[in-house]
Amino acid sequence: MIADNVLDELRLIVGATGVKTGDALSLIHPGSDERNLDAGVMVVPRNTDEVASVLRLCNQHRIAVVPHGGRTGLVGGGVSAAGEIILSLAAMNRIESLSAAAGTATVGSGVTLQSLQVAASKVNLTTGIDIASRGSATIGGMISTNAGGMDAFRHGVMRHRVLGLEVVLPDGRIMSDMSQVTKSNEGYDLKQLFIGAEGTLGVITRAVIRLAPADEFTATALVACPSATDVVALFRRLHHSLDLLRAEFMARDYFALASANLGPAALAAFTETPAYLIVEIEAFDQRSAQLALEEALAQAVDADIVADAILAQSEKERNEIWNIREDSSVVDRVHPHGHWFDISVPLQELETWLTRFNEGIAALGPDVRGFAFGHLGDGNLHVGVAGALDKDTAKAIVYANLREIGGSFSAEHGIGLDKRQDLHALVDPVKLALMHSIKAMLDPNGIMNPGKVLC
Repeated sequence: MIADNVLDELRLIVGATGVKTGDALSLIHPGSDERNLDAGVMVVPRNTDEVASVLRLCNQHRIAVVPHGGRTGLVGGGVSAAGEIILSLAAMNRIESLSAAAGTATVGSGVTLQSLQVAASKVNLTTGIDIASRGSATIGGMISTNAGGMDAFRHGVMRHRVLGLEVVLPDGRIMSDMSQVTKSNEGYDLKQLFIGAEGTLGVITRAVIRLAPADEFTATALVACPSATDVVALFRRLHHSLDLLRAEFMARDYFALASANLGPAALAAFTETPAYLIVEIEAFDQRSAQLALEEALAQAVDADIVADAILAQSEKERNEIWNIREDSSVVDRVHPHGHWFDISVPLQELETWLTRFNEGIAALGPDVRGFAFGHLGDGNLHVGVAGALDKDTAKAIVYANLREIGGSFSAEHGIGLDKRQDLHALVDPVKLALMHSIKAMLDPNGIMNPGKVLC
């Protein structure tokens, strides 16, 4: 438990309403993990100086701090426990500036992705990154987890969207590296240490985000392919010849379940093949986009890499197609208590990985099901295994030969609590030793998000 005198000092820093316990805390949704609010104490600073004062106090008293953004993380990175405090960045939610000329935005850590998307759209720009939890995911949280999403193959992950960063270190010092330019070779690029560190090295308070031109007129299609190899070939073809915006992969079992439970009859009855792709392109007007995609898919049919395709003819049809992919929680509703993984597979190895995965699932009998879908352009797959089996058995199937083919066991969701053992078992030992050294140097008292990422 946190001592009353410490709570009183925290209230002096952030104000009486800035420390939430008991009934005040019970009104806050825990987010994606019910354990997120278990600390029982949440501190809500309003600016960087208050964050610095809170961390300085906690460091002096050796009190662990668990930073929170929108609580949308999927690997337990925001889980807290009694004796710790939750540091919520929710009140630091101001878009300080947005320059159409420079294509940049300076924002507080608590700004949601959707808020920044809306602001950027007013000057015909976009964030260059998008994820399904856009309404609640915060920029600070996305930087801390190095979030990816469906635009990563053309705009990069969060690491590539950050120009400048302000971070409060565990001892309360403030590192300000708020550069607004791409080229800034000023020694070690220290901000990169904090991107993807999941709050274990410090607290991100402000950032300069690189924006991108907004999409123009788009055309969308759902495509059925004879194999995963053909899906990759189609992606390469469209990426080379058209302005490809998105390419989302779905294996047969995922598409069959999602379309049957989410889609209109036309999608549920779509041609059955081993692999599917949702593709979206843009052009300078709507008719040009539609004609270009239609022609490209017709050529792909002639080349035997496409078996069938549905082109959206309205915004309603477009939304119906995308809902099949974006409402992936349908798997949990149909098959509760499954095991989920977030991996990356090199595109040239997708067919090999998928074949081994399907064989591994089949060997466990008809009561076990496997579901794979994800962002094709960068090889990021979200994989679910449902049935009466433990997570280690499921993991063995999903991870089989993954490192040997050049893949990763952790693509865009981070390490958190859930993948710590995998990190220590699978990464290079020298890399792991350096990570421990950096943690010990920046956070010698171990107060920052303890137990996450590193064991």
